[in-house]
Amino acid sequence: MSSPRRTLDSLPLHRRAQLEATATVDTQTRLARLGIRLGAIIEATQRTPGGGRVVAVGDLRIALDRATARDLLVAELDAAAS
Repeated sequence: MSSPRRTLDSLPLHRRAQLEATATVDTQTRLARLGIRLGAIIEATQRTPGGGRVVAVGDLRIALDRATARDLLVAELDAAAS
């Protein structure tokens, strides 16, 4: 069972979550080009100076700006599901 939805910028570091939605189709398309698709399990590994996040998706690491992190709706996964 997963937690309620929240935006990626509010996800605590080193917590896994499933990407459930994006604010716009454009954001979804840009992420898909980077290899991040809806349903992906992501983990915020670092905060950036501008308020963004570095996220891990499998072996992939991508820095997202603050606006993009706010556009991503995620469901935090329970520790038991990790």
